[in-house]
Amino acid sequence: MSDTNYHNNSNNNNHPIPPSPSAPMYQEDYATTASIGSPSHGAFSPPSSHHNPQPPPHHHQQSSDKVIGAAAIAGGVAGLALAGPVIGIVSAVGAGALATQNNKAGDVARASGDVVLAAGQRAKKLDQKHHVVDKTKKAAGGLFQKAKQFENKHHLGEKTGKGLTKGLQFVASKIKPKDGGTR
Repeated sequence: MSDTNYHNNSNNNNHPIPPSPSAPMYQEDYATTASIGSPSHGAFSPPSSHHNPQPPPHHHQQSSDKVIGAAAIAGGVAGLALAGPVIGIVSAVGAGALATQNNKAGDVARASGDVVLAAGQRAKKLDQKHHVVDKTKKAAGGLFQKAKQFENKHHLGEKTGKGLTKGLQFVASKIKPKDGGTR
């Protein structure tokens, strides 16, 4: 297109001719303003100066990795709760991958990651204040010792094992073919 056509059209309603569809618009600006760890979660916001774009304040790799990891945890827990361990693993991978996308699904995945991170920080503060982990370890250790003492006194595991073995042998004898032929 000639400069004359551009200038003539640019004065018409003060709108320049837009670039062709194959030319990326705001590509440089979009890449620097979209951030996985930013509060806007990658939503496009044009910079104040086109010539000197500034990344958002929370634009660093460690934050992004934390949000992606937390999104994977959220997806894995949801998948595990809804459909079992295999779907939980698939959901974790999928949610982590979605968290890197700049679309609505990515926004949801990153938001779930933010929730997991906030819950983790809250749990850490509660543990520091109330020593929940230490108390749980002590209680579990005491429970294990009592169970071990009970087993030593009553031999419940040994008796259960013998009963289970006899039961399985009985079932196997009933299932086994009666004739002397091969299976």
